[in-house]
Amino acid sequence: MGFPKHGWLACCAALELLSGCGAEHGKGGPAMAPGDEAGFVELAPRQVSIADRAVPLAATSKIFYNFRTADSEAEDKPLIVLFNGFASDVVRAFGTGPTTVAAGGGVEKNPNSLTRFANLLYIEPRQAGFSYDVVEGTAPTAEECSQDVFSEYVDAADVLLATLRFLKGHPSLRGPVYWMGESYAGVRITWIVAYVRGAWALAPYQDDALSAALAELPRERLLGGQILLQPWLVGSAHTTAIQAACQDPGLLAAVRASVAGPCSTADACKCADEFGRSSYNYALTNTEQDARIFAADAAQVSPELAKDLYGARFEDIPGLNSRERQRGFKCSVADGETPDQSALSALLGALPSGQSYNLAYSPLTTGKGSNDPDWRRKTLVGTAFLENAQTVDALITDGVRDLVVPELALGSALRAVSGTTTVTETPSEILLGTATRTRSIAIRHYANSGHMITMMDPEAFADDLRAWLAR
Repeated sequence: MGFPKHGWLACCAALELLSGCGAEHGKGGPAMAPGDEAGFVELAPRQVSIADRAVPLAATSKIFYNFRTADSEAEDKPLIVLFNGFASDVVRAFGTGPTTVAAGGGVEKNPNSLTRFANLLYIEPRQAGFSYDVVEGTAPTAEECSQDVFSEYVDAADVLLATLRFLKGHPSLRGPVYWMGESYAGVRITWIVAYVRGAWALAPYQDDALSAALAELPRERLLGGQILLQPWLVGSAHTTAIQAACQDPGLLAAVRASVAGPCSTADACKCADEFGRSSYNYALTNTEQDARIFAADAAQVSPELAKDLYGARFEDIPGLNSRERQRGFKCSVADGETPDQSALSALLGALPSGQSYNLAYSPLTTGKGSNDPDWRRKTLVGTAFLENAQTVDALITDGVRDLVVPELALGSALRAVSGTTTVTETPSEILLGTATRTRSIAIRHYANSGHMITMMDPEAFADDLRAWLAR
């Protein structure tokens, strides 16, 4: 189905996306050599369809990006697009870029930087991190903050559109594009890959502006591969499989050995909880795990650390100062998980009451707005992942101490939605067999890591990723 009445919106949005009308990128002229930068790309208002319902995206979305150039020969190196489930706070803070956040919140040089062999593009989805929305001439309404706007389908489309805009504005970058994400980002990457492949029937979603934008670039370049860190991939079937994995005797024995005490249950996940251990890493207490993430989020809003973490000072990032942000809004509000941003406000100017420069989450986040989303109650995303994996390579991590999305559950979750595809597991891969071929999904194990692979085992992960890219 289409939107003839709003056809001009799709054309205008695609034109602005790819030509950079009125924006700082894509104006033409000679291609510049790439260098570190941070800024915003604008996504124009557009009309989409979700489950055959017309959904207006009335706000102009200012999507924050942070580009860290490869150490050498950047023009021909791969481009890895990175994000967490919501913002990019963990993957930027830990073990991927030229610097990393230490346990105490300081910033150190990262000897395992992925820039040794790739360009890195961190993307903050709609209203996550530094991203914000603008409604010209009016205040935001409930419609601008609805769960239709913050659905998994729009979320993936926004990130893909922002990446296309960045690529159009940086023509000197010629390498293949890889998609790397942690946790919920497995859902985002699955839909991104499906959209790029033109497999629109897999999702209850239509986006004429995105379709038009994709037609302007070679799609093969956008399908370098999927790098999935502890990914959520199979919808409700994944939930069922994770519950079963918590009953695994081997996992229970490992948790018991870590807590050094008897559990009142044969459920490994409940055992960890009894001893105050984090479900993200059962070797850490909840207090220890939360402190590491809070310190990372605090570092990323510190003006003193901005140059190290972003390759740019906050005051030099176009669109970030309060004069620009006065016209913008975020639907979510700061809470106890949000570090103090007074130093940032002192540097860039105060924001309207109730607004924050940076939030590590968005209304898409479960518990902060998202309510019974498709990626939890249906298995559409699992079916899409299986189809994508037939043509687009994937690398999946196994953080052995992760109880949130244990890799132990993935095979059985995929089998629950596989239909005629056979799913076979070996220590190093998952094999997907059809009547005509067998495809391999690479699995890499990290015995000392939980959910946050790049925080706990950056050296081993960087080595594995480098080898996988060179396969």
